[in-house]
Amino acid sequence: MSEPLDTVEVIALLAKLAEAERDARELATAEPYREGQAAGLELAQRIVRELAGLPVEADSGRV
Repeated sequence: MSEPLDTVEVIALLAKLAEAERDARELATAEPYREGQAAGLELAQRIVRELAGLPVEADSGRV
C-alpha cells in the first residue's frame, strides 16, 4: 500500500481539480460534452476530500 499524501499535497490536488472543473464549466457553453467532464472533476474532488478526511459540504448538491 502506498504512503498517505501530506495534507499540503491533498490541498494542492484539490486546487488543481477545482481549477480544471472551473475551466470545463466555462467551456461547456461552447462544447456541451465538457459538462460531463466538469461533473467528473467535481466528483473527484469529493472523493479526495472524503478519503483525506476533509469536510465535504452536505448541502452542496454533490453526489
